[in-house]
Amino acid sequence: MIDVLIVGGSVAGLSAATYLGRMRRQVVVVDGGNPCNRFSHASHGFLSRDGVNPAELLQIARAQLAPYTTVTLQTGLVTAIQSQSAGFSATLADGTTVAARKVLLAMGLRDHLPDLANVEQFWGRSAFHCPYCDGWEVRDQPLAIQGNGEGALHRAKLLLNLTDDLVICTDGPAIFSDAEWQFLRERKVRVIETPLMGIEGQGEQMQTLRFTDGSTLARHALFINLRTSQHSDLAAGLGCEIDALGFVKVDAQARTNVAGVYAAGDMTTQARTVIFAAAQGATAGIALNHELMADPHAH
Repeated sequence: MIDVLIVGGSVAGLSAATYLGRMRRQVVVVDGGNPCNRFSHASHGFLSRDGVNPAELLQIARAQLAPYTTVTLQTGLVTAIQSQSAGFSATLADGTTVAARKVLLAMGLRDHLPDLANVEQFWGRSAFHCPYCDGWEVRDQPLAIQGNGEGALHRAKLLLNLTDDLVICTDGPAIFSDAEWQFLRERKVRVIETPLMGIEGQGEQMQTLRFTDGSTLARHALFINLRTSQHSDLAAGLGCEIDALGFVKVDAQARTNVAGVYAAGDMTTQARTVIFAAAQGATAGIALNHELMADPHAH
């Protein structure tokens, strides 16, 4: 029986594995190889790695895990996890099983793009979600936001420090208070209520937004209204509490409400940045090691 099974080998999972490996904990990281940020041109805001390609970031992390020989990286898909008297038993898609004293879930989230023609072509390149992640790269360009109400207003406030040419596409009647309308007018933010139909451009660079009435608008980038969901029902199947927004609830040490089960990274928070995921993975790794220290069966 190993010490910790980590389900998910992106930033949070590998960060936890690093801390556990440094303590000679027996760890298996199972990863399917499809992180959400694989569509992004670069990861930003990660101290000393700002602008690095997400795949390169993971390659560096895996290479730096090599000295920690108690950590095993395994490609696969965990389909079920069951509690046992001494820990947990995980079943993989190929039928193999892994027995572990503790489990860390770090599977990220599944992105659901809006129903816009060609959005996949531009996703992560000129159609984005997070102004912190990608706003700087499109500064001083004509930008658009897909959204409505408080969420769209918040994103507009973030982007107005990066551009003077901003449009909000509400996909229907706008939902703003009188004070919010006044703010938008004062900052010369145009609001288009006609629903968006699609995006047009060349290669990965969008050039035009097309609306359902046939009208078009030239834009350099679009910040879309993105929905997310959990990648699997592993957390729910273990009995982990899920909050109203669909995130796995954890405490400050990355512990779920289920004894021995931890969770870290995007699946636990709206703050979807690599540096946050790395920090949460480190927190989980340290907390797991402390819990194993108190386990008389762990060495």
